[in-house]
Amino acid sequence: MPELTEKRSADRHIVHCLRCYKPHDNLSVHLARVCMKTSTSEERVEELQKAKASSKEWTRNNRTWTYGQLCELLPHRRSRITLVKELLQRGFFILNLPQESEMVLEPEDDDAATTVTSSRDPPTTLSSERIKMREAGLHRRFPVKTKFLVGFKEFLTKTLKVPNVQQEVDSVSRFLRYMQPTGSKLSLDFLSKSTETRDFLTTLRRVDVRSASILSYVKSIKRFLEYLMARRDLRRKIPQLRKKCRRYAVMLRTLRKTVSKTNEENTCDSRRCAEDAPGIKDCQQILQVAKPDFLRLHGDLVGGKALSNTDMMLYRYYCEALLVYRHMQRPGAVEGLTDADWVERVSQGGRVVIGVRREKTASVQIALTKEEEACLQLYFRQIRPKNIGLEKFCRGFFVSSSSDTVHSVSQDMNRLHEIYKLAPFTSQDVRRAAGKAAQKLPAPQQEAVNRYLAHSAGAAQRDRTPQDVVDAAELLDSLAGTSSDDSSFLAELGTAVSSSRKDFCAFVTRFPVSLEGQPPTKRQRVDSGFPQDRVFYDKWRATQYAQREEYLLSRFTHRKPSAAKVARLIAHHPKPEEIERLWRPPPSGTVETNEVILKCVSEQTWTGLAIKDFGAEEGLGVVATRPISKGDIVCDYHGKVIPAAEGMAMIQDLHGRARNLFFFRAGRRDLCVDAHTVPCECHPDTDTVGRRIKRSSTRPNLEPFHCVLKLNGADRDVILLTALQDISVDTQLQFYSGVVRRSFLGLELDWLDE
Repeated sequence: MPELTEKRSADRHIVHCLRCYKPHDNLSVHLARVCMKTSTSEERVEELQKAKASSKEWTRNNRTWTYGQLCELLPHRRSRITLVKELLQRGFFILNLPQESEMVLEPEDDDAATTVTSSRDPPTTLSSERIKMREAGLHRRFPVKTKFLVGFKEFLTKTLKVPNVQQEVDSVSRFLRYMQPTGSKLSLDFLSKSTETRDFLTTLRRVDVRSASILSYVKSIKRFLEYLMARRDLRRKIPQLRKKCRRYAVMLRTLRKTVSKTNEENTCDSRRCAEDAPGIKDCQQILQVAKPDFLRLHGDLVGGKALSNTDMMLYRYYCEALLVYRHMQRPGAVEGLTDADWVERVSQGGRVVIGVRREKTASVQIALTKEEEACLQLYFRQIRPKNIGLEKFCRGFFVSSSSDTVHSVSQDMNRLHEIYKLAPFTSQDVRRAAGKAAQKLPAPQQEAVNRYLAHSAGAAQRDRTPQDVVDAAELLDSLAGTSSDDSSFLAELGTAVSSSRKDFCAFVTRFPVSLEGQPPTKRQRVDSGFPQDRVFYDKWRATQYAQREEYLLSRFTHRKPSAAKVARLIAHHPKPEEIERLWRPPPSGTVETNEVILKCVSEQTWTGLAIKDFGAEEGLGVVATRPISKGDIVCDYHGKVIPAAEGMAMIQDLHGRARNLFFFRAGRRDLCVDAHTVPCECHPDTDTVGRRIKRSSTRPNLEPFHCVLKLNGADRDVILLTALQDISVDTQLQFYSGVVRRSFLGLELDWLDE
C-alpha cells in the first residue's frame, strides 16, 4: 500500500495556483481549503481548469528563450550573462547560446566603462557623465516597489497623462535617496532640507550634468510635490503638508532660476517644435466641445433643478477653463481668486474687471464679458455654497467638493480634457501661443498683452486702470479670434435660461408642489402639453424633497430629534436619518465654549463676508459671500471696550460724528465698544469687518447680543452679530443697535438715526 501511494505521488502533475502562485500536488484540495474555501464548487472547477491551461501554456511556449531576445532586453553584458546562468540553473532552455569562452565574466567587467563584447553582443558603454554620477553617489535609488514611488508613477500615468514616466520616477528616486542616504522606508523630511536640496543641484553641476537635465530633475521634483498635495490621506495625517510643499516649491523655483541662466539657448521645456506648437484655437477647443453641456447645466440651474455632484463639478471645471484658456491666466491666479475679489469687481466699458492680489500671483487683473460674469455669478450663488462645509470657513472662489479651496486647477483642466477625450493643453501652451501671436503687434500693444497675461509685475502692473485691463482683454480676443463669439454665446445662454425658467414655472403652476402631493403622471404631463420625458418630473420631486426637509427641520428647533420622532411626521422621503444628520443646534447656546467662535474673535478670521464700496453717499459696507442661515453668528463688533462715559466724551470731541461706537449694558456696567479708533490695539494691521457693517432701524438683518468669552486666559465682553433671517449671497448686512433717538442710557444720540 505505501508503494502504491508513493507511485501515485510521483506520477501526479504539479500545477501552480493562480491566486497564491504556489505549486501544489492536488490543486483542487488546496482551492477548497485555502484560496477559494468560500466559493462554490463550480467556481473552483473553473479556476482549476484555468490553472491547468496556464501550466500547459508555460510548458509549451514560455520555458524556452533565445539568446537574441535576452540581448534586446538586457544590453548590459554582465547583467545578461548573470541572468542566463540563473535561467539555466532553474531549468529554462536557451537557444543560440554563444560559446562557453564568451560567457566568462572577467574581473575588469566590474568597471562600468569597460566594454567586452562578442560578435553577437551589442556594444554597451557608459558615458563619462553616468560614471561621474555613480562615483558621486547620485545613481543610488529606492526600491522600485516603494509605496510613494508606486503612487507617483500611477499619478503621472493616470492623472497627468505623462508618457514614458519611468525616467521621471527614477529621477525622483535618485533625489530622494540622496536626501535620505539610509533606511528603506521613505520619509518626507526632505521638505525641510533646503540646504541639502541646493547641494544636490550643485553636485549635479559638478559632475558635468547638462543644465537641461538638471532642469528636468527640478521639474520631476515639482510634480512629486503635486502628487503629495493631491493625496487626501497624507493631508489628514500631516495638516501642514500643503503649506510645506508650497514653501518647498518656492525654494525650488528660486534654485531653478540660477540653472536657467546657463541654459538660455536650450530650454528644458522644448517638447514641441516651433512648427508643431499648438495655436490659440487648438488650446481653446475644449471650450467649444464642452459648451453644449455647459449651457444645459446653466439652464438647469436657472430653472431651479438640483444638479448632481458630477454636474456641479463639470460646471466648475468650465468656469475655470474660461479663465485659463479664454483669458489665458496661470492656474495659480485662478486658485488665488477669493470671494472678496469677486464681490469687489468693477464694471468698465461693457466688461467686468476682477483682481487677484496674492503673493504667489503678483498683481493679476481679468476683464470678463457680461455673459462670463453671469456664468461665474451663478456658480457663486448656487454651486459654491453647497460645496462649502458646515463650518463655512473658506475664502477661495472656486471650492472643491471636499469643502476646500481648489488647490490644483491644472489637474482640473486635465480631467476636463479627459472627460471629452481631447489631448490636454496647459495654460503655458495657450500663453505661449498668445505671446507668439502678439509678436506681430506694435510694441505698446504687445506690452499691454504681456501685462494682461501677468508676464510683468511691479509698479507698472499696479498702476493699470480698469479701462487699461479692458483694452488689453479686447486686444487679446482679437488675437484669438473669439470676439465674434460673444454675441452667439450670450444668445445661446439666454435661450437656455429662458426656456428652462418659463417651462418649469408653467409646469409648477399647472401642478403645484406640496408636502404630501403626488407628482403628475406621464399621461397628465402629455395631456397638459408638456414633454413626456422625466425632466420636469425630476425637478418637481426635487422641489418637494427640499420643502419636506425644510418643514421637518423647522419642527425641531431646540433639541435634536430622534429618527423615530421624524418618522411619525412623514412616511416617505427624506429618510429620518437624513433629517437627524442635517439638524444643527442653535449656535447661541454654546457660544462661550465654541472653539471656532473663540478663534474668529481672537484672530479676526471671519469668512463669508466682504467689504464693498457702495459709492460716495453710502461709503463702505459689508455684503455676504455665502448664504447665512437664521441664527448664524456672522461676526463680532470688534474694538476696545471702554466705559460708556469715555465713549460719550469721544462723541463730544468729534462733534457727534463718532459713528463706530456701540453702547451696551452688561449687568450694572454701562460700556461702549470703540471701533472708531483704527487700527485697534490687538489687530493693528486689520480693518475689522464688523465695524464696516451699517446700522439700520427699519430693515436690519443682523442683531447684536452680548456675551463674555475667555480669550487669552481673561474674560472679555464681546458683542456678536447674529442673523435675524436667512441672508442670500450679495446681500448687504445691516444691524439694529437698539438706539433710535434716545439710548437706553438716557443719552441723546440723534446722529445714529437713519
